[in-house]
Amino acid sequence: MVNWTQRFITGFIGAPIVYYTIQNQLALCLLINVVLYLLHAEFQKLISNVLKHNCSDSDRWYVETMASSWFIRIPTHYFITMSIMQSNPLCVHLHMIISIFFLLLVRLMNYLKISDFLKQNEKTISDKFPSQMVEKKIQMLTFFQMSADIVQFILFVYPLNFVLIVFQYKQAQALNLIWLISAWQTDNGALFMGSMFGKTLFCPKISPNKTWEGVSGGIFLSVFTSLILSQMNFLSFITLDNLHTKHFLLISLIVSIASIFGDLIESFIKRVADVKDSGSLFPGHGGILDRLDSLCFSAPFVYLYIQIFMHDVLELA
Repeated sequence: MVNWTQRFITGFIGAPIVYYTIQNQLALCLLINVVLYLLHAEFQKLISNVLKHNCSDSDRWYVETMASSWFIRIPTHYFITMSIMQSNPLCVHLHMIISIFFLLLVRLMNYLKISDFLKQNEKTISDKFPSQMVEKKIQMLTFFQMSADIVQFILFVYPLNFVLIVFQYKQAQALNLIWLISAWQTDNGALFMGSMFGKTLFCPKISPNKTWEGVSGGIFLSVFTSLILSQMNFLSFITLDNLHTKHFLLISLIVSIASIFGDLIESFIKRVADVKDSGSLFPGHGGILDRLDSLCFSAPFVYLYIQIFMHDVLELA
């Protein structure tokens, strides 16, 4: 059952914070770093649940050790911080490769440390580290965790650099705001229409509660909200006659479609981990991942649209 009161209160508190931070690149960078710190904890918890459901009880201590390594957060914060210092997209991609390299290196060092510890103490602490925890099994679990780290970085970290890069344009605040509004209105419209009128299942094997009525409602509310805002000139978006309305609607449509399929991917991860929500940080909304999935999956498509169709009409800062 949807708790609309909790959703409204959480949104009422969070909206002014987000609105203030998107006006300043440095403030937004700090907020993203805080969000990613919390996101990492939620994602690692999901991955730990996946591993625990597919490992024996004797393996779980190693899974928990991998999830508790705080060094793994450093490459993520390095990448986001470096994004605000680069105007060349190529440099951003290079920092992404460097970050992933160090991400894997941290996991490898963690594996070597634990492996050496096991060999040195296998006789004296056999109760804590059972003999069946052989080297091959440690390698397998480490490889799975490395793969999960790459997935996390590509899906939930890398896309957020686009909201920082867009500050190369004077209209950055408006671009980010319409992106946020479109993503959140898609979620709200889908949840309302799905809970009230949903009958035709959208993808029951992955998300049994999503319906075509909810999907349609999410797209409609997002595009309709953008149409209203463009006619009110609420965002002072682009002053060229009639051009801003077209971009408003197309960006909203892109965000809605990407958000819906992004939510499916996150739902699949939660389904494998056997949890309903990624967390409980936001009452009525769920966790960080539940709030960021639509934003992360839509950000690259919005930036691509901006570069292809709006590059000539945007003003450099």
